[in-house]
Amino acid sequence: IAGVMFDPQREPEWIKIITQVELIETSLEPGARVRRTGSLMGQEFTWTTEVEQVHFPHVLILKVTEGPFSGLTRYDVQRAGAGSRVRVRNVGQSDKLPLPAAMLAGPLKSAMQSDLERLKALVEHAGR
Repeated sequence: IAGVMFDPQREPEWIKIITQVELIETSLEPGARVRRTGSLMGQEFTWTTEVEQVHFPHVLILKVTEGPFSGLTRYDVQRAGAGSRVRVRNVGQSDKLPLPAAMLAGPLKSAMQSDLERLKALVEHAGR
């Protein structure tokens, strides 16, 4: 799971809003940066993240350093029985997104659930 989830070049395969990824630094280590382009509610935007912490294959924390919002994304992957449990936590704020954060919270949570379902299908298909 982490092999796909922690690889920014694979994000367009499972994160619906991401349309393009540019590696600024190619390593998966603190300080490495990635520029992403995405589309939300018909508006295209670009943001840059920096790896704040990584403990492969269990934890990846990304900090937004440029873009229409600020914040952190934390990916946690833990073994659970015969499979794995994945948790994603996004914390941030923006005054430049198309709608107020309170109106985006529900749709973004639903989109994240769909993204994780695509990730699961991608990983399970690769395992066959």
